[in-house]
Amino acid sequence: MDRELLRSSFGAAAVAYAEHRPDYARAAVRWALDAAPGSRVLDLGAGTGKLTAALLAGGADVTAVEPDARRLAGRDGGDVPATHRPCRFGAPEQAEFPHGQLRTAESLVATLATRAGMLVMPEHEREAALDRIRAYLASRPETAKGEFTLPMLTCVLRVRRL
Repeated sequence: MDRELLRSSFGAAAVAYAEHRPDYARAAVRWALDAAPGSRVLDLGAGTGKLTAALLAGGADVTAVEPDARRLAGRDGGDVPATHRPCRFGAPEQAEFPHGQLRTAESLVATLATRAGMLVMPEHEREAALDRIRAYLASRPETAKGEFTLPMLTCVLRVRRL
């Protein structure tokens, strides 16, 4: 698959992405900020600003970097500057944070429709795939009626700027 097509695929669905994608686990954001030597952090691939907003709420001074101009236009990061400035980083650390998101079958389908693989499919293929997912969710007792908790795992990679 064309890397440029995948890289820029989210911009076309920035509004849906911001609405349907889950928020970040608060514990994950706290952990990422705990090791910071100060309040300045880089949100690399800032997208629509979901993580940027969580970092700001945690007291961070955020520099947001996003290569897709269409995603920058759906972002809700306030006055956070977006940049393309190169940086050097130290060794990465990582941790995992289990959590969940309350969903319905339709809201899960809407979320899956924002995935890069779906966004770059021809429309008839995308609709067929989403219809198959709807049918599967309707066939499962845990997802067929009403709300359910979708188990999530937030994996955090933190690095320090050199």
